[in-house]
Amino acid sequence: MRPSSLRTSLILGSLVLLLGLSIPATLAAQDAATEPAQANVDTKQAEALQESHAQIAEQRELIRSLQDRTDGQQGIYKKVLDKRLDRATLELLERGVAYAKQVAALEEDAPDRAKERAQAADILARQYRIGLDAIADLRTRITPPDQALSGAELAAVYIDILDAQELVNGFLKNLVDNLELAKELTEQPEQNAHTLKTVVEDIAVARSILLELETEQLKVLRERAKTAPDDQELKGKLAVVNKNLKQLAGNFSPVLDLMDRFEMETALYREQILNATGTLSADTAEIDVVKDLLVRWGEAFWNFLIEDGPDLLFKAFVLLLILFAAHKLGNLLKRIVEKGLESSRLQVSELLRRMILSLVRNIVLILGLLIAISQMGISLGPLLAGFGIIGFVVGFALQDSLANFASGFMILVYRPYDVGDIIESGGMLGRVNNMSFVNTTIITFDNQNIIIPNSKIWNDVIKNVTSQTHRRVDMVFGIAYSDDVEKAEQVLMQILKDHEKVLEEPEPVVRLHELGDSSVNFIVRPWVLKEDYWEVYWDVTRTVKLRFDEVGLSIPFPQRDVHLYPQVAENRQQEDRAAADQETRG
Repeated sequence: MRPSSLRTSLILGSLVLLLGLSIPATLAAQDAATEPAQANVDTKQAEALQESHAQIAEQRELIRSLQDRTDGQQGIYKKVLDKRLDRATLELLERGVAYAKQVAALEEDAPDRAKERAQAADILARQYRIGLDAIADLRTRITPPDQALSGAELAAVYIDILDAQELVNGFLKNLVDNLELAKELTEQPEQNAHTLKTVVEDIAVARSILLELETEQLKVLRERAKTAPDDQELKGKLAVVNKNLKQLAGNFSPVLDLMDRFEMETALYREQILNATGTLSADTAEIDVVKDLLVRWGEAFWNFLIEDGPDLLFKAFVLLLILFAAHKLGNLLKRIVEKGLESSRLQVSELLRRMILSLVRNIVLILGLLIAISQMGISLGPLLAGFGIIGFVVGFALQDSLANFASGFMILVYRPYDVGDIIESGGMLGRVNNMSFVNTTIITFDNQNIIIPNSKIWNDVIKNVTSQTHRRVDMVFGIAYSDDVEKAEQVLMQILKDHEKVLEEPEPVVRLHELGDSSVNFIVRPWVLKEDYWEVYWDVTRTVKLRFDEVGLSIPFPQRDVHLYPQVAENRQQEDRAAADQETRG
């Protein structure tokens, strides 16, 4: 071998030897570097598990202490201790489940993993039996309350029932979690799952029966409340049952959720909750529930149509027939009364006549409606009592309307005006068009429809312009001071005598009335029929102007004499000249 080749071989061998020595050292250093972190993780897990062990042991000791205290106790003291024992037992199950979840989360290579898993499985198995026993004990306390109890006593019983149901719900949830963790930690027999499923189903059936009983009781109380609305004790029981029925339905929903986890059928139970509470919630708003409910409603409605439809149609026919007969009879009586009023010697106003006719017809219609309702099977006694209560409340709330009603009655009795009369009242002037017991309708001369409350009219001054058959037209005409007074009197009187609608009796009046500032004024007062008032007024005014122009009589404008004294005039001239000089200098 050549020297160069020998040197190369020695160098390569040295490098291989160095690499072989350095790789194990590096791996050892890495292992040394990771050991503290891994040890730290294991230490934390171990501490957490030890703390869980200690909590479970502490809770078991508390339960034993409570059991010792409960033994031999009676009455309310034992009842309080039993509730504490139930809550302590539930907390024990919760701690056992929490410990099992910690064990299930351990890594495959964690120290003492197998030991911890076996211990957790043993704890879960023991607590599974404890939970079943606790549920069985609690179910003995859940019984339907005696409905003969008072409202306060019912409320106290419901408190115990609802507390027991909530505890059962807590135990059931923990047992389901317990079963799932047990399956994950170790193989569990299917018998445990079957047993728990049977327990959940039995509890659901018991809750369903209790909910149905309370729903029926609520219906009974509501029917009794209709016949005795003032029974305060009955109202209290109704409020208690209604409130606790919703809480019973709320405690039922968690059981149905657990049934869903076991893939059990819950649609009928959720439909029962919906029927009991009348509220569609997230727990009951499932497609199957709503679909089944709609189908049942449809079937019930169809059965109702088949069984009760013919009877209902016959009653509806009788109802319409009675209403039609009442309508015809009302119109017939209205015509009879109307003819009787027309032939009667009584001086009945048009307002009262209309009111009587309307009242007769409406009374017949109301009686017909009541008879028709009674034929439908509805009791008239409670209905009339309800109308009486409503009438009292409405009357108290509508005091102003009652005042209008009373005023309308007084107007009908004393008859200060009638339909067609022109009246001025309440600040309004117009012709009376209609009147009810509440208000009066007036049409003004510019054709506005004004509705005035009767109380406002009755409490105000009523001016009836057309209540009398004859009216006097009051007019004033003036002539100049230079005109012939006697000639003017003759012309004015001749105008009144020539007008065909001016009455001879009472005799018209033409008199010199006053010496005004600018004219000599005559009053002209002819008498006319009330319907001719404005025609005569306008005709006479026009004729006076034309006739005065023909005979040379003047109707003067307002005049004022102005007198200027000499000294005042001279002073005015001086002031004018001074003003002119001032302007010239400027």
